[in-house]
Amino acid sequence: MKRLHWVVVIILLIVGGYGTARLVQRGQHERRQHAIEQVETIEFALDRYAKDNGDYPSTDQGLESLWEYPGGQPTPANWRGPYLDSPILVDPWDNAYVYRRPGVHDKYTYDLVSYGADGVLGGRGDAEDVVSWLGPDEL
Repeated sequence: MKRLHWVVVIILLIVGGYGTARLVQRGQHERRQHAIEQVETIEFALDRYAKDNGDYPSTDQGLESLWEYPGGQPTPANWRGPYLDSPILVDPWDNAYVYRRPGVHDKYTYDLVSYGADGVLGGRGDAEDVVSWLGPDEL
């Protein structure tokens, strides 16, 4: 009977471990999806900013320009912000979004990137970067 008890305990541990791994994986997937949605929201706000002001904020002006009147160049011609309901500075993994104007990947607009779950350039799966440009380029 003791042996059967241990077999049941081991089976429960294996099943529980699998379930925990699935929950962690699902949580990472949800964070990645949230990062994609945040990038899309920021892109929309940046486009509205550019429409009003004739250009996107510079790298130095940064994403803060979407909710605070920016200093520096280029001077906004017709700032009508805030362009976001609330500031979005960090991705779902608490890493800062990287904003670059002009972009390396899109020299006519900007690059916006979250480095994903691992917080570093590149990666696969949940660690894959979330980017504003099309294509498999790397920063």
